Amino acid sequence: MLFYDRSDGKRVRDLRALDAILPYVLRRRSEAGVFYSRDLDVEAAMAYVRRKNAEGASYGAPGAAEERYSLFGVLISAAARTLALKPRLNRFVHGRAIYQRGDIWVSFIVKKALTEAADEGHAKVRLMPEDDIAAVAEKINAGIETARRGAPDDREYELAHRLPLGKVALTRIFRILDRFNAAPARMVEADPLFTSIYFANLGSIGLDTPYHGLYEWGTASVFMVVGRIFQKEARRSAGAADLRHFVNVKVTVDERIAEGIYFAHAIALFQRLVAKPELLESPADLSEAEA
Repeated sequence: MLFYDRSDGKRVRDLRALDAILPYVLRRRSEAGVFYSRDLDVEAAMAYVRRKNAEGASYGAPGAAEERYSLFGVLISAAARTLALKPRLNRFVHGRAIYQRGDIWVSFIVKKALTEAADEGHAKVRLMPEDDIAAVAEKINAGIETARRGAPDDREYELAHRLPLGKVALTRIFRILDRFNAAPARMVEADPLFTSIYFANLGSIGLDTPYHGLYEWGTASVFMVVGRIFQKEARRSAGAADLRHFVNVKVTVDERIAEGIYFAHAIALFQRLVAKPELLESPADLSEAEA
């Protein structure tokens, strides 16, 4: 590699021997994926969203429905807080080296209309470790609006698509630059697959959740697929059972960035934040990171 560090991450220098060797054993992201499925209790999160919207809390222009609190926003905020408090999840493998991101990037697809013919846009939002749920929602909503209008980079993709050999030339040149950690920061920031976590919200179109693979293009080490809301009977600690709302989430992670117990603690933290979204109203206490 021409440069030791990258525009989107610093090379981790203090790795344990096994962690440093693992990228040489599992050379591709697609063979290092670990899959996890969980039915997530969102009863409290849905009540939180209803309560906030009833209070008239919204982001930006009052009365804009897309700017109000949403379950998807709660899940993204909980995931971002988990990445802030479990920063090893915000790593990626490039070449045979492991890199640590500074910021938290969230990417997801935005359908411009709920029709088969409607175009899809990609939203990529930069979050800060200390962002609370209000700051996250404001940035997410701004990203959605930008994707619906069409990002400036969409015109560049269209130009490359129309030029003879444009797609071959563009991707080949970018791969070479990226291989040597010399890709321009603007191009890296514009690409939704160079991200901390990629969300696929299939629940918005009423679908269940498939597992999602990890792409070789980009640096995304975590994919999370969110399904439709459903009800099932859940038993409380007192022994009584009642119907509660759940969503199934399926997560795919690159096992080279952290060990199993770290992932287990991260999932438990994420689940706790979704169950108590009020915890997301205050900025993250980064002194608790890794605790």
